[in-house]
Amino acid sequence: MAIHGHLRQTRTTKQRETQKAEETEREAKANKEQRVATNTTSSACDCDPSKCPPAVEIPETLLQVGERTGKEIVNCCEVTRIHCDYQACPEPVQFCDAARTVRARIVQGRCCTTYECDGRVQQKVQEQQDQCEVEINGTITRKRIGEKWFSMVNRTTCMNYECLRSGGESSSELFVNSIGITCNGSCPQGFALQYSDRHCCPQCVQAMCRFNDRFYGEGESWPSGDGCLRYRCVKEGGLLSIMSSRKECPMMMDCPAENVVEQDCCSVCNTTRVDPVTPIPRRGIEYYDELDYSNHKCNRECLRGRKPMTCYYKFRMEWYQTMSKACYECPYNSTDCTRPHCIAADGVKRSVMVINRMMPGPSIDVCENDIIVVDVENNLMGESTTIHWHGLHMKKTPYMDGVPHISQCPISPETTFRYTFKADNPGTHFWHSHTGMQRGDGAFGALIVRRDNDPQQIMYDHDLPEHVITIQDWGHEAGVQMFVAHHHSIGDNKPPNILVNGRGKYFKRFPKGPITTTAKPLDLPTTTATSNNLDDAELIQTSSNRSFKLLTRNKRQSRTIDFNAKIFPESQHIPLKVFHVEAKKRYRFRLINAEFLNCPVELSIENHNLTVISSDSFDINPIEDLASFVSYAGERFDFIVRANQPVGNYLMRFRGLMDCDERFTSAYQVAVLRYRGAPEVEYERWPSYDFPLEGMQLNSLNKGTGNVDTLSIAETTSRDQEDLLLLREKTDFKFYVYYDFYAKDNPHFHVPDLYGFKDVINNTNRLYTPQLNHISMRMPKIPLMPGKDLLDESQFCNASSLREQGINCREQFCQCPHVLQVPLNSTVEMVLIDEGFTFDANHPFHLHGHAFRVVGMERLGGNVTAEEVKRLDEEGKLPRRLRGAPIKDTVTIPDGGYTIIRFIANNPGYWLFHCHIEFHAEIGMALVLKVGDRSEMLSAPANFPTCSDFTPDYGRLQNSGVDRASALQVLATVAAVMTTWLRL
Repeated sequence: MAIHGHLRQTRTTKQRETQKAEETEREAKANKEQRVATNTTSSACDCDPSKCPPAVEIPETLLQVGERTGKEIVNCCEVTRIHCDYQACPEPVQFCDAARTVRARIVQGRCCTTYECDGRVQQKVQEQQDQCEVEINGTITRKRIGEKWFSMVNRTTCMNYECLRSGGESSSELFVNSIGITCNGSCPQGFALQYSDRHCCPQCVQAMCRFNDRFYGEGESWPSGDGCLRYRCVKEGGLLSIMSSRKECPMMMDCPAENVVEQDCCSVCNTTRVDPVTPIPRRGIEYYDELDYSNHKCNRECLRGRKPMTCYYKFRMEWYQTMSKACYECPYNSTDCTRPHCIAADGVKRSVMVINRMMPGPSIDVCENDIIVVDVENNLMGESTTIHWHGLHMKKTPYMDGVPHISQCPISPETTFRYTFKADNPGTHFWHSHTGMQRGDGAFGALIVRRDNDPQQIMYDHDLPEHVITIQDWGHEAGVQMFVAHHHSIGDNKPPNILVNGRGKYFKRFPKGPITTTAKPLDLPTTTATSNNLDDAELIQTSSNRSFKLLTRNKRQSRTIDFNAKIFPESQHIPLKVFHVEAKKRYRFRLINAEFLNCPVELSIENHNLTVISSDSFDINPIEDLASFVSYAGERFDFIVRANQPVGNYLMRFRGLMDCDERFTSAYQVAVLRYRGAPEVEYERWPSYDFPLEGMQLNSLNKGTGNVDTLSIAETTSRDQEDLLLLREKTDFKFYVYYDFYAKDNPHFHVPDLYGFKDVINNTNRLYTPQLNHISMRMPKIPLMPGKDLLDESQFCNASSLREQGINCREQFCQCPHVLQVPLNSTVEMVLIDEGFTFDANHPFHLHGHAFRVVGMERLGGNVTAEEVKRLDEEGKLPRRLRGAPIKDTVTIPDGGYTIIRFIANNPGYWLFHCHIEFHAEIGMALVLKVGDRSEMLSAPANFPTCSDFTPDYGRLQNSGVDRASALQVLATVAAVMTTWLRL
């Protein structure tokens, strides 16, 4: 360091001497030029200063380092000149830091040579230290921390990269994280791949218009079947759509009305008038007339003193198709959309699984205490089925509950199962398939049980069958296809649409603004018990080695996207569902949420308030002046609409939440409330998904109690008599049932050592398993009710029994027949806990065979552990409202909170308790409640079907129970008897 300092000092002295010499020489030269100029000026006889231009002032901001300004007289005019002041030049600097690692930047000016080492250089140095140096397409470039980019490796693989700091903010070590995504290399017919700098993978964009299974290019036109319309494929706003124009007809002059006839789609004057041909009325098709049931004899007014009736229905279940040949010219002829067997849906063709070629299926509308008999004929191809009667508790008929492997064996193809039960629970219910994804494919319908002395009748003037509303989440592929893609690959579980009574528009959304995210990192837990409580945590394999680094994102990370809603071409002319009312009347509507995915629906009606009077068939004190209410899968609500607005058409708005919200698909649907006398108009403009909505809302998503603008279901009041046994402070049994999505090697979807949970690099390919108390439900080999006398109950399990066996289900995947056992007529309390660590989700739960009181509900935070809820309960901090608690059979649990239910276990049998989202229930998010001893359960009906495994020992398979020797002996005996008989 001393030697360097001496050399630098020597150089500095020499430079100063050189600068002084140069300065002296420049001053002498300048003085000489000034003298010459002065002599020239004085000798000039025509010097006139008034002709000189004004002097120019040079601001200091334009001067470089070392530059100075001065005044001079040139040709008798004063001018401003710039000269160099070398004394002001800075000393040379080689390095900017004491460690001599950052060199100064040398800048050659007009007078001085400067060495920049200011804050900008320091900032650039710091920026370089906070950047990853990467090579992209052969060019070395730098990326800031948190910056993301992507590149296509080949036609089907895209790599996502992100510059990250390892070890926290204090660490200086940077690394590039990479995730590989498999892209679709092909598109369906009518679509083409489009690459953009906004998406990692190429996107399939519409390239052709589709009409009746044919494709047309942009600008191409074609006629309708009758030649009256001309269609053209055009591009509007960057999107292809089908426009139609009617055939131009010649003008008709002075033609009597009786001579006007239709010819070639035009009205023409026919002077040789022919009497019109009266069409022969078609005979009713037996297949349709038999299975429609719109005029069923049991669909009657339920008067006091009437006799119960036996109401027979035949359900034929089969695979079918939307927009089938039965739809003719639907949707371009809207009346064709209501033809028998026409399932219009949203105009997009797909396969469906329906009953009697209807979606929703036939409605069962009976009076209280009628006997319902339904023959379910399975016409599926190789698939079994069952039908559950959601809301009816099947007292005295537990074998008719319709749950496969619990109340019955599945109904095999080409066989018929007869359900017979009593309609003893009046209210709004529905029936649906309880097998696989069949409910999501269309196998459901309304089940209304009316009473003759409805105490709520004073609230309304009309309760009409046509005012039953069924809503369903809807996609454009079969449910099982969606299930397989989601659980075994990267397919999502987000429904793109909602249908109202089986119909609706399809608003396909395209982002028109930038995507913004709001997220904050969370502190990571350290205990084993809560190792999964990361908000959308990822184990991501780094590109540099085989290790895994733990990254976190807020599980409530939201995407704010400004959407343009475009109606899908096939959906443009689908007629909306219309509900007719008359001004100044009050109408009872019955809403059924038949969805099968996680898509709660918010209902509101334009310019109308709602009054909810019942939930899940049980009356509550009316909740008036509601702006909206939310329903979850399996729930039903009865509400009053007062037709108190001017005659007109008003939109009924169904907005999807959770997996249907603006973060994902922004799914919503509309129907029309049409006053009598209002014009029959076809809407062309639609409210956006995020239309403003103010006022009180009932049953809001993930809300607790005590809010100003929301009311939870636990805050409503039942109109039924109190259950005195449930008013006691403590019940006979209390169960804590908690759940979440867990990062486990579920062997059904993650095979350890092959593609285990942590082995899968792409986080979207990891399946988090939903479980109750860390147990996945597995049905026993023999159906529980039919095989109650043959069951090996030692195979039953629950959290306590597994713990006693030393099995830690928090650390490993547990799957077994999850059964909770209680004595008959005991009181039961269940504290349902949504821990809510992995996803921002919501789960509605349904109990078979019983209804329950909702005595408590609250959201404690973004997430909570079961241990924390138990501790709060032991400290008396979980309030319970026992008197007037509402009665339901399906209820939601707030994410990161709890719901407390109570009921009397007075219905002996095995009853399923499960999440009503099919993707969750089908992989084990359920348990069974065993009520009473098997001796207290009813025996199965005569000749009731049975089923079980068939696994004989190896080598012992025989054609019959008689060996060969015995068979020969029997044959010999028969021959001897025949010989004796012939002799006689």
